[in-house]
Amino acid sequence: MARAGDETRHGAQRSAAGDMLALSLMLFYLMSTLTLVLMAVVTGELQRRFALSASQIGLLTSAFMFAYGAVGIPAGSMAMRWGGRVLALSCVFFVAGSVVFALSSSYGGFMAGRILQGIGGGTVMPVSSPVIARHLAPEARNRGWGVFASGKGLGALAGLLVMPSVATLGGFRAVYLVTGGMALVVGGIALAQRPVRALPPASEGSTLKDLGRALGAVSINARVLLLGLFNAASLAVGTGVLIWTPDFLESRHGSTVSVAAYLTAGLAVAQLVGAPTGAACSARWGRMPVMIGAMVSMSVATALVPIVPGRTLVFVMVVLVGFFSLAYFSPRFAMIPEVCGHPSEVGPASGLINLLGFGISTASPWLFGLALDSGLGYAAAYLVLAAFGMAGAVGALFFKAPRGRTL
Repeated sequence: MARAGDETRHGAQRSAAGDMLALSLMLFYLMSTLTLVLMAVVTGELQRRFALSASQIGLLTSAFMFAYGAVGIPAGSMAMRWGGRVLALSCVFFVAGSVVFALSSSYGGFMAGRILQGIGGGTVMPVSSPVIARHLAPEARNRGWGVFASGKGLGALAGLLVMPSVATLGGFRAVYLVTGGMALVVGGIALAQRPVRALPPASEGSTLKDLGRALGAVSINARVLLLGLFNAASLAVGTGVLIWTPDFLESRHGSTVSVAAYLTAGLAVAQLVGAPTGAACSARWGRMPVMIGAMVSMSVATALVPIVPGRTLVFVMVVLVGFFSLAYFSPRFAMIPEVCGHPSEVGPASGLINLLGFGISTASPWLFGLALDSGLGYAAAYLVLAAFGMAGAVGALFFKAPRGRTL
């Protein structure tokens, strides 16, 4: 009886430690999402003060997403050698990008700030993924990724509910300076965790030869490449709807900036619900049915946003987009260690998935703005976003899920 009690107690301790680790990493993911959605808050001011076009505004988000994706493989490779300590570098880029944007008065300065922020955000997933795989047991990873995924919804909520008030008080400069301060706090909390600071074991390999072998293996791994496509579908649709729907509500429905941001925040709330719901549904019905169903539903809801009458139904469609875009977050990222042949491949695989996801989706905000500038209207612009989601659903038909194999 005593032994059973000890095992239960130790299991609870391990669970609590795993939750704390996932929570700490989630705060970094919160920052990456917060910095992404800030354009939804400051777009109006930038257009009024600096006469920026819709495509220029969209390009600022596309530049962020390009940098986010491009740094994935280097960040995942660095994590092979230095583990979670690489997140300190992420913190530096978050702060630097926020300060540069806040102090700029030119489009070039805004672009530089967004690229620096994108680099900061892009290191989070490739570094967190091997840390979670290393310190959480296979049966605990779905839960860990569910906690981690909540950072996306919380980051969007912070951006859309808190930052409009900051913008009202101090404009876009205050928004970005506050963001930089938050990054410093988050960095301190996460790096205080011992698993985040722990170096990877030597058995995982950290030499250039090990890195080359791991990169070569993941680059020809069809399942890793398809996970990148699924990631792109979620990012293109979720980000596009999040960034541009406040503008749509202002233009088509006469909403104020604050009201438009608050309505769009429903997407973030739905993401908070979607992440754990998707994890639970995957455990019950399997990962691929959940992933395919989520991508199709997300695409349909996106296409309906500019068509349904009234702000209430727009809000409902946006909520559905948020829910389904995060419903398959945990299934796709918990699968990474299972589709890799060796623990050393997890970081590079996560980086490649990030690179593909953001590389493919980076055009979505810009294409949306381009559709508006070309006079095609919001209906065509939202169809562009929906097409990204449907491409992911089609790709899922060719994915063979791994069975009975974990690292």
